[in-house]
Amino acid sequence: MNVTVKLPDKLCREARHCAVDESKSLSAWVADLISRELKQPPLASRKSLLEMLGDPATADRDFDLPDRKADRPRKITFP
Repeated sequence: MNVTVKLPDKLCREARHCAVDESKSLSAWVADLISRELKQPPLASRKSLLEMLGDPATADRDFDLPDRKADRPRKITFP
């Protein structure tokens, strides 16, 4: 099915680059993105991290958390 979607130029350029990086067409990349999103449970039924930590069913689960300092540039000063 053909669908027309209007995107801001910058967003479209970034999406095209992501598609090229994965050796896909923009259409295939967007279709994969939508497919992954639709496989997720609805937001209303998702548990927060706090709820998951308190749930005995997920008590033994490992959670990969990003390094909070890795995303921030570090200021380096010289004496």
